[in-house]
Amino acid sequence: MSPERIFQSLSAAGLIAGAWLYGDYWKKIGASQSSDESITALRAQNSELTLENDELKGGLAQVRSMLAQGPFPVPEDLIAYVEKDLGMVFLKAPNVKRDSPATLRNIAEKNLKFTRGENGLMLENIAWELLGFIPSDQNLLGQWIAIETEDTRGIFDLTSGKILLSESFDPQSIPDSAILARLLAMQLAYQNHPQKEWPTRDSWQAWQATFLGAAEATRQRYQRSRSVTEGGVTWKDPEQARDDLLNQLSAALQGFANFPFLDGQDHASYHYIDSREAYREMFREPAETTAEIIHPERPQLEYAKISFKEKSGLVLGEDSIGELGLRIWLEAFLGTQPASDLAKSWRGDRYQLIEENEKPILIWHLEMATAKSAETLVAEVRRLIFPSIKETQPKRKIEITSQGSRVTFANSPLNE
Repeated sequence: MSPERIFQSLSAAGLIAGAWLYGDYWKKIGASQSSDESITALRAQNSELTLENDELKGGLAQVRSMLAQGPFPVPEDLIAYVEKDLGMVFLKAPNVKRDSPATLRNIAEKNLKFTRGENGLMLENIAWELLGFIPSDQNLLGQWIAIETEDTRGIFDLTSGKILLSESFDPQSIPDSAILARLLAMQLAYQNHPQKEWPTRDSWQAWQATFLGAAEATRQRYQRSRSVTEGGVTWKDPEQARDDLLNQLSAALQGFANFPFLDGQDHASYHYIDSREAYREMFREPAETTAEIIHPERPQLEYAKISFKEKSGLVLGEDSIGELGLRIWLEAFLGTQPASDLAKSWRGDRYQLIEENEKPILIWHLEMATAKSAETLVAEVRRLIFPSIKETQPKRKIEITSQGSRVTFANSPLNE
């Protein structure tokens, strides 16, 4: 018997039993008034009835819990739409359920640690401060969790492949149903093309932009189709709270968080319009760098493999932030178009985070397309970015140099 049927049966039984217990109790009181039954006996009977009632309530609560954890009924036509749009079929039935805000926050944290490593965001927190991406004393993990869960309608669990819907999800709302279409598209693509490891921030952002960008494109196509059938009606954005939150955070966080929804969606649409085969190939061989996402029309380039010589001190970690990271670094100072024009000369990067005398040192190597673009980058950083970093980090030594097409940025403590 299904949990729903059990719940209905127990509810009916509860009403009948409650009425019987209530009547039986007062019948006994009436009898006690005529037979002078002891108050002690009545209290014992009352306790027994109360216990039976509590047990019944407990049973109902357990069934309610079963229902809350049970599968969410996904409309067949929505499943069919997503499968047709992506050109794939579900290998397993869509796994969707509602859950609490606390659980959604836990899943967001688990996703972040799954993609960036157990201590990845802690190290990134230090590196991003030294690069000037974020102010000091920021909690990057907490901010990312807030971005992923702020008034969200649902979240895709990368570790289990499940979709968790929030308590505020309204199945009758077309915008909410469109968000479910996006989540189903993520689940479908991930079932067919799973991945469990992303060695760098750049590789993660590229993969996320491919899959989430395609899923967002599916959401928009679905919502447009529903708008047409509803006579051209428009709806309020159900994810406005996320945008409002991002506007209060650093420009770097905004850039990384919005990349899948902007560049990622454009990248997916480029392949979708090209051909169905090109679209399927996009999932089979997903982009490995954000440069590939930003320039889908550009022939595949060979990117530099950058390594570090051994240095004194403890190496905390290494990472790459790609063309996207370079573009974000420059945008706040150069403006959107000049930053994009310079960043497109990116041909590889890697930074190393070192601890020496309990203080962090960051060395960042970037490979540019030409020696001229490397010199331009150095000049612009010295002119515009250095004053800002030196103002916010007065006890640090900031340097940037170029040799040929290689640029090196360093942030280390001043000798005291």
